[in-house]
Amino acid sequence: MKQSFQYILNTYNSLGEKTDSKTQTYVELVRKLPNEIKKLFADRDDLEFKGSMGETKRAFYPWVSILNKNVTVTTQKGLYIVFLFKRDMTGFYLSLNQGMTNFEKLYGRDRYINAKKVSDYFRSEIVDSIFSKEPISLGSSKRDKGYGYEHTNIISAYYPYDNYTDEILKNDLFEMMEIYDSIVKHFDTNSYDTVIQRVLMDELDPIIPADDAIEQIRAIVDPDNDLPYGFNRRLSLVEPYADRDNKYSRITTPHSGKIDYAKKAIRDAKTGLLGEEMVMQFEKERLAALGYEEYAEKVRWVSKESDSYGFDVLSFSVTPKGNIKELYIEVKTTTSKVDTAFYVSKNEVDKSKQYSDQYCLYRIYDINSISPKFYITYGSIEENFILDPVSFMARYKKV
Repeated sequence: MKQSFQYILNTYNSLGEKTDSKTQTYVELVRKLPNEIKKLFADRDDLEFKGSMGETKRAFYPWVSILNKNVTVTTQKGLYIVFLFKRDMTGFYLSLNQGMTNFEKLYGRDRYINAKKVSDYFRSEIVDSIFSKEPISLGSSKRDKGYGYEHTNIISAYYPYDNYTDEILKNDLFEMMEIYDSIVKHFDTNSYDTVIQRVLMDELDPIIPADDAIEQIRAIVDPDNDLPYGFNRRLSLVEPYADRDNKYSRITTPHSGKIDYAKKAIRDAKTGLLGEEMVMQFEKERLAALGYEEYAEKVRWVSKESDSYGFDVLSFSVTPKGNIKELYIEVKTTTSKVDTAFYVSKNEVDKSKQYSDQYCLYRIYDINSISPKFYITYGSIEENFILDPVSFMARYKKV
């Protein structure tokens, strides 16, 4: 890679004003470098590699980018890794960066302010990194593209002219990719615009009428069997807290000034139903595999009958002596790709204490993937999780 980078640094500013695809500099920047970087990530079909020196007019700040296609396929929008050259070609940066064009579209004259706020947020969540959190300096003039790149930069590494090696470039790139992947993982199924809005604490969704919300909730389940539509997923067992991550909480657990409870009810209803039905299926298959088909048929979805039970699924467990006892299962499900904090009711906590030797909790996450992950904890909720009081029941205090 160094050979290509040095060639670009040596020749770029001697080129004409127009982009010429016949020059060797163009070949090195737009074709050779992206292909060399692509070989480093040959097992990744979710990545796209691009290089650019401008479409018609030669750009002041040529670049080579790596984009996760689940987030973006253009450097004008989204989060991506990019090699950015300084205007005077005295060096270049490896940067975790964002598309400024999208900020301009969303926020107009406030684009630089909000771009920096989002960059500051991501930067604050990245710890123990080898990369610099200081601003990058491309030698830009105010309001040109370089000025935007400087505001959307999150973290970076700088390579002065001829003062770097291929090994340094590769190691830094792999390290940057780990950070990039960790952030993208928290995006879940959210669009990049939604992520920006969550970081900036903007309102996420328009309010919809309550009657429409009720109809949408009803549409989630099949009236013929009272189960959610479209089941074709299989649960994948993991160790507890294998994907636990408290970073980027504004994305995974957003707080906004105004909550659309009807919209939230739709999402939560669908997610909860999906998780509970999958546990029903899992428990029936588990018991059948153990040779207890008669008990597999007795597995009940009790939360569908009433909320008073304090758990969701009634199943059965087998003691070491071969005795059968009831198993009370609470299911907590999220669409997040990581294991985030979740809400439990007082009734659920009390029931878990009451039936602690017959109680377990299925924690399911990444529910919208082909293979949702889950783990099981046995015993009361307090034994396995830290409980923080986030709401209280208030009664008028008589004087």
